[in-house]
Amino acid sequence: MNTSPARSRSAASAAAEILRRIFGNLEYGLNFRMWDGSRLSVGREVAPVTVIFTSLAAFKRVLLSPEAGAFAEAYCDGAIDFEGDLFEAMRVGDSLDEIDLSVTRKLIYSLRIWKLSE
Repeated sequence: MNTSPARSRSAASAAAEILRRIFGNLEYGLNFRMWDGSRLSVGREVAPVTVIFTSLAAFKRVLLSPEAGAFAEAYCDGAIDFEGDLFEAMRVGDSLDEIDLSVTRKLIYSLRIWKLSE
């Protein structure tokens, strides 16, 4: 499917807002690079680590289960990539345990993630 740059930016912008809401209060945050090249930093103390989403599908895969294991599995499968220090990335992974979303919030974000399209 050939997608327009404007639609890709729109999906990436909506995805960035979801990232802000889910990860914004982390004590030890991180950077994200979206599939359209846009960047976003979240969390109070941002680590020198960047998660690179290569596609909207990769974003959906990871964010439907935003836990350290989902990031690790997606990385091993080549769906996402990381830039930065491995030890810093592990520290960030540990901070993901701080995410405490209510069932309602999880459902809302899941629906928003599924609705994203390019």
